[in-house]
Amino acid sequence: MLGAFTWALPGTARATEARPQAASRPAVSAPARPTPRPAASPSARPSGANAARRPANTRSAQRARPPSATPRMRDAPQELIPVLASDMPRGTAQLSPRAACLQATQRAEQVHGLPAGLLTAVALAESGLHAYALSIGGRAHFPATEEAARQLLNSAPPRRSVMAGCVQVNARVHARNSHWPLNPDASADWAGGMMARWARETGSWSTALRRWHGGSPASTQRLVCRVKAKMEVTSPGSDIFEDWNCASGLADRTRRNGEVHLATAQRQTE
Repeated sequence: MLGAFTWALPGTARATEARPQAASRPAVSAPARPTPRPAASPSARPSGANAARRPANTRSAQRARPPSATPRMRDAPQELIPVLASDMPRGTAQLSPRAACLQATQRAEQVHGLPAGLLTAVALAESGLHAYALSIGGRAHFPATEEAARQLLNSAPPRRSVMAGCVQVNARVHARNSHWPLNPDASADWAGGMMARWARETGSWSTALRRWHGGSPASTQRLVCRVKAKMEVTSPGSDIFEDWNCASGLADRTRRNGEVHLATAQRQTE
Protein backbone atom coordinates (compact mmCIF):
# COMPACT_ATOMS: atom_id res chain seq x y z
CA MET A 1 0.00 0.00 0.00
CA LEU A 2 1.14 3.49 -0.78
CA GLY A 3 1.18 4.80 2.76
CA ALA A 4 3.23 1.90 4.10
CA PHE A 5 6.61 3.29 3.12
CA THR A 6 8.58 6.42 3.88
CA TRP A 7 10.30 7.70 0.76
CA ALA A 8 13.27 9.69 1.99
CA LEU A 9 17.01 9.85 1.79
CA PRO A 10 19.33 8.85 4.64
CA GLY A 11 19.77 11.11 7.63
CA THR A 12 22.43 13.43 6.24
CA ALA A 13 20.49 14.10 3.07
CA ARG A 14 17.26 14.73 4.95
CA ALA A 15 18.98 17.14 7.31
CA THR A 16 20.46 19.27 4.58
CA GLU A 17 17.28 19.32 2.51
CA ALA A 18 15.18 20.43 5.47
CA ARG A 19 17.29 23.60 5.65
CA PRO A 20 17.11 25.11 2.13
CA GLN A 21 19.04 28.20 3.26
CA ALA A 22 22.08 25.98 3.72
CA ALA A 23 22.59 26.01 -0.05
CA SER A 24 24.11 29.49 0.22
CA ARG A 25 26.53 28.61 3.02
CA PRO A 26 30.04 27.34 2.36
CA ALA A 27 30.93 23.83 3.49
CA VAL A 28 32.44 23.75 6.95
CA SER A 29 34.72 20.75 6.97
CA ALA A 30 35.24 19.74 3.34
CA PRO A 31 37.33 21.79 0.90
CA ALA A 32 35.60 23.32 -2.08
CA ARG A 33 37.62 21.13 -4.45
CA PRO A 34 38.47 17.87 -2.74
CA THR A 35 41.55 16.01 -3.97
CA PRO A 36 40.45 13.04 -6.11
CA ARG A 37 40.81 9.74 -4.33
CA PRO A 38 41.27 6.41 -6.09
CA ALA A 39 38.21 4.18 -6.35
CA ALA A 40 38.01 1.43 -3.79
CA SER A 41 39.33 -1.94 -4.86
CA PRO A 42 36.87 -4.82 -5.37
CA SER A 43 37.88 -6.23 -2.00
CA ALA A 44 36.69 -3.00 -0.34
CA ARG A 45 33.13 -3.48 -1.58
CA PRO A 46 30.44 -4.68 0.85
CA SER A 47 30.78 -8.42 1.42
CA GLY A 48 27.89 -9.03 3.81
CA ALA A 49 24.34 -10.18 3.20
CA ASN A 50 23.54 -7.23 0.97
CA ALA A 51 26.56 -7.48 -1.31
CA ALA A 52 25.86 -8.88 -4.78
CA ARG A 53 27.02 -12.46 -5.26
CA ARG A 54 27.00 -13.01 -9.03
CA PRO A 55 29.55 -14.75 -11.21
CA ALA A 56 31.77 -12.07 -12.71
CA ASN A 57 31.84 -13.67 -16.14
CA THR A 58 28.11 -13.86 -16.84
CA ARG A 59 26.48 -11.44 -19.24
CA SER A 60 23.63 -10.64 -16.83
CA ALA A 61 26.12 -9.88 -14.07
CA GLN A 62 28.03 -7.52 -16.33
CA ARG A 63 24.85 -5.64 -17.17
CA ALA A 64 23.65 -5.48 -13.56
CA ARG A 65 26.95 -4.63 -11.86
CA PRO A 66 26.95 -1.02 -10.55
CA PRO A 67 29.96 1.22 -11.02
CA SER A 68 32.97 0.60 -8.80
CA ALA A 69 32.51 1.69 -5.21
CA THR A 70 33.88 5.14 -4.44
CA PRO A 71 34.29 7.13 -1.22
CA ARG A 72 31.03 8.58 0.05
CA MET A 73 30.24 11.94 -1.51
CA ARG A 74 29.39 14.88 0.69
CA ASP A 75 25.70 15.77 0.64
CA ALA A 76 24.99 19.17 -0.84
CA PRO A 77 21.57 20.88 -0.80
CA GLN A 78 21.74 21.71 -4.50
CA GLU A 79 22.02 17.98 -5.29
CA LEU A 80 18.73 17.30 -3.54
CA ILE A 81 16.57 19.54 -5.70
CA PRO A 82 15.93 18.42 -9.30
CA VAL A 83 16.48 20.71 -12.25
CA LEU A 84 14.31 20.26 -15.32
CA ALA A 85 16.74 19.63 -18.15
CA SER A 86 16.10 21.07 -21.58
CA ASP A 87 16.10 17.61 -23.17
CA MET A 88 13.35 16.22 -20.94
CA PRO A 89 10.21 14.98 -22.73
CA ARG A 90 7.45 17.54 -22.95
CA GLY A 91 4.60 15.25 -23.95
CA THR A 92 3.77 13.60 -20.63
CA ALA A 93 0.94 16.06 -19.99
CA GLN A 94 -0.96 14.37 -22.83
CA LEU A 95 -0.38 10.88 -21.42
CA SER A 96 -2.32 9.02 -18.78
CA PRO A 97 -0.82 9.10 -15.26
CA ARG A 98 0.55 5.55 -15.57
CA ALA A 99 1.87 6.01 -19.11
CA ALA A 100 3.60 9.25 -18.07
CA CYS A 101 5.24 7.56 -15.08
CA LEU A 102 6.39 4.61 -17.22
CA GLN A 103 7.91 6.88 -19.88
CA ALA A 104 9.71 8.92 -17.21
CA THR A 105 11.20 5.95 -15.33
CA GLN A 106 12.40 4.25 -18.50
CA ARG A 107 14.10 7.43 -19.64
CA ALA A 108 15.76 7.94 -16.24
CA GLU A 109 17.07 4.36 -16.28
CA GLN A 110 18.85 5.03 -19.57
CA VAL A 111 20.15 8.47 -18.61
CA HIS A 112 21.63 7.36 -15.27
CA GLY A 113 22.79 3.88 -16.27
CA LEU A 114 20.43 1.95 -14.00
CA PRO A 115 19.66 -1.71 -14.69
CA ALA A 116 16.73 -1.94 -17.10
CA GLY A 117 13.44 -2.07 -15.23
CA LEU A 118 14.81 -1.05 -11.81
CA LEU A 119 13.29 2.41 -11.47
CA THR A 120 10.07 1.24 -13.13
CA ALA A 121 9.89 -1.51 -10.50
CA VAL A 122 10.45 1.08 -7.76
CA ALA A 123 7.59 3.18 -9.15
CA LEU A 124 5.34 0.12 -9.33
CA ALA A 125 6.13 -0.64 -5.68
CA GLU A 126 5.74 2.94 -4.47
CA SER A 127 2.83 4.39 -6.45
CA GLY A 128 1.45 1.66 -8.67
CA LEU A 129 3.23 3.47 -11.52
CA HIS A 130 1.00 6.55 -11.15
CA ALA A 131 2.46 10.00 -11.86
CA TYR A 132 0.10 11.91 -9.55
CA ALA A 133 -0.32 9.44 -6.68
CA LEU A 134 -0.47 10.95 -3.20
CA SER A 135 -0.31 9.41 0.25
CA ILE A 136 -1.56 11.93 2.79
CA GLY A 137 -1.32 10.78 6.37
CA GLY A 138 -1.18 7.19 5.11
CA ARG A 139 -4.28 7.47 2.92
CA ALA A 140 -3.75 6.86 -0.79
CA HIS A 141 -5.16 9.13 -3.52
CA PHE A 142 -4.87 8.70 -7.29
CA PRO A 143 -5.94 11.96 -8.99
CA ALA A 144 -6.55 11.79 -12.72
CA THR A 145 -4.70 15.03 -13.47
CA GLU A 146 -1.75 17.00 -12.16
CA GLU A 147 -4.04 19.94 -11.41
CA ALA A 148 -6.23 17.79 -9.18
CA ALA A 149 -3.14 16.39 -7.48
CA ARG A 150 -1.83 19.91 -6.81
CA GLN A 151 -5.11 20.87 -5.17
CA LEU A 152 -4.92 17.85 -2.89
CA LEU A 153 -1.29 18.57 -2.07
CA ASN A 154 -2.07 22.21 -1.25
CA SER A 155 -4.94 21.24 1.05
CA ALA A 156 -3.04 18.56 2.96
CA PRO A 157 -3.07 19.25 6.73
CA PRO A 158 0.27 20.76 7.81
CA ARG A 159 1.16 18.02 10.28
CA ARG A 160 0.32 15.10 8.00
CA SER A 161 3.00 13.19 6.12
CA VAL A 162 2.75 13.58 2.35
CA MET A 163 4.33 11.27 -0.22
CA ALA A 164 3.86 12.48 -3.79
CA GLY A 165 4.24 11.40 -7.38
CA CYS A 166 5.59 8.58 -9.49
CA VAL A 167 8.29 7.46 -7.02
CA GLN A 168 6.62 8.86 -3.87
CA VAL A 169 8.87 11.73 -2.85
CA ASN A 170 8.57 12.93 0.74
CA ALA A 171 7.00 16.27 -0.09
CA ARG A 172 7.35 17.61 3.46
CA VAL A 173 11.12 17.14 3.34
CA HIS A 174 12.19 17.49 -0.28
CA ALA A 175 9.53 19.71 -1.83
CA ARG A 176 8.38 22.32 0.63
CA ASN A 177 6.18 24.88 -1.11
CA SER A 178 6.77 23.12 -4.44
CA HIS A 179 4.93 20.69 -6.71
CA TRP A 180 7.93 19.21 -8.50
CA PRO A 181 7.28 15.60 -7.29
CA LEU A 182 4.11 15.66 -9.39
CA ASN A 183 6.22 16.14 -12.54
CA PRO A 184 7.05 12.52 -13.45
CA ASP A 185 10.10 13.47 -15.52
CA ALA A 186 11.60 15.54 -12.70
CA SER A 187 10.93 13.02 -9.94
CA ALA A 188 12.15 10.03 -11.96
CA ASP A 189 15.28 11.87 -13.10
CA TRP A 190 16.06 12.89 -9.52
CA ALA A 191 15.43 9.41 -8.12
CA GLY A 192 17.50 7.78 -10.86
CA GLY A 193 20.41 10.11 -10.16
CA MET A 194 20.34 9.46 -6.43
CA MET A 195 20.06 5.68 -6.95
CA ALA A 196 23.08 5.73 -9.26
CA ARG A 197 24.96 7.77 -6.65
CA TRP A 198 24.31 5.24 -3.89
CA ALA A 199 25.32 2.41 -6.22
CA ARG A 200 28.63 4.10 -6.99
CA GLU A 201 29.31 4.48 -3.28
CA THR A 202 28.26 1.00 -2.13
CA GLY A 203 29.00 -1.21 -5.16
CA SER A 204 25.63 -2.95 -4.70
CA TRP A 205 22.20 -2.19 -6.16
CA SER A 206 20.36 -3.78 -3.24
CA THR A 207 22.36 -1.70 -0.75
CA ALA A 208 21.77 1.37 -2.91
CA LEU A 209 18.01 0.78 -2.81
CA ARG A 210 18.09 0.39 0.97
CA ARG A 211 20.04 3.64 1.42
CA TRP A 212 17.85 5.46 -1.09
CA HIS A 213 14.74 4.38 0.82
CA GLY A 214 16.20 5.46 4.15
CA GLY A 215 13.38 4.04 6.24
CA SER A 216 13.34 1.68 9.20
CA PRO A 217 14.85 -1.81 8.73
CA ALA A 218 11.37 -3.36 8.64
CA SER A 219 9.94 -0.95 6.06
CA THR A 220 13.12 -1.19 3.99
CA GLN A 221 12.87 -5.00 3.98
CA ARG A 222 9.30 -4.76 2.70
CA LEU A 223 10.22 -2.27 0.00
CA VAL A 224 13.17 -4.27 -1.32
CA CYS A 225 11.02 -7.40 -1.47
CA ARG A 226 8.29 -5.52 -3.31
CA VAL A 227 10.78 -4.09 -5.81
CA LYS A 228 12.36 -7.52 -6.28
CA ALA A 229 8.96 -8.98 -7.15
CA LYS A 230 8.18 -6.09 -9.52
CA MET A 231 11.55 -6.63 -11.24
CA GLU A 232 10.31 -10.06 -12.27
CA VAL A 233 7.72 -8.14 -14.31
CA THR A 234 9.77 -5.18 -15.56
CA SER A 235 12.97 -7.14 -16.25
CA PRO A 236 12.41 -10.92 -16.26
CA GLY A 237 15.60 -12.83 -15.50
CA SER A 238 17.31 -9.96 -13.68
CA ASP A 239 19.48 -11.13 -10.79
CA ILE A 240 20.41 -7.85 -9.10
CA PHE A 241 18.45 -8.81 -5.96
CA GLU A 242 19.32 -12.49 -5.87
CA ASP A 243 21.03 -11.97 -2.51
CA TRP A 244 17.75 -10.87 -0.89
CA ASN A 245 15.39 -13.44 0.68
CA CYS A 246 11.67 -12.67 0.51
CA ALA A 247 8.47 -14.58 1.27
CA SER A 248 7.23 -16.32 -1.87
CA GLY A 249 3.53 -15.86 -1.12
CA LEU A 250 3.79 -12.08 -0.87
CA ALA A 251 6.04 -12.00 -3.93
CA ASP A 252 3.41 -13.79 -6.03
CA ARG A 253 0.67 -11.29 -5.12
CA THR A 254 2.98 -8.33 -5.63
CA ARG A 255 4.11 -9.63 -9.01
CA ARG A 256 0.53 -10.11 -10.23
CA ASN A 257 -0.38 -6.60 -9.14
CA GLY A 258 2.67 -5.23 -10.97
CA GLU A 259 1.72 -7.09 -14.14
CA VAL A 260 -1.69 -5.40 -14.19
CA HIS A 261 -0.37 -1.86 -13.70
CA LEU A 262 2.50 -2.29 -16.17
CA ALA A 263 0.18 -3.72 -18.84
CA THR A 264 -2.17 -0.75 -18.33
CA ALA A 265 0.69 1.75 -18.70
CA GLN A 266 2.04 0.03 -21.80
CA ARG A 267 -1.39 -0.09 -23.42
CA GLN A 268 -2.00 3.60 -22.71
CA THR A 269 1.41 4.52 -24.12
CA GLU A 270 0.62 3.05 -27.54
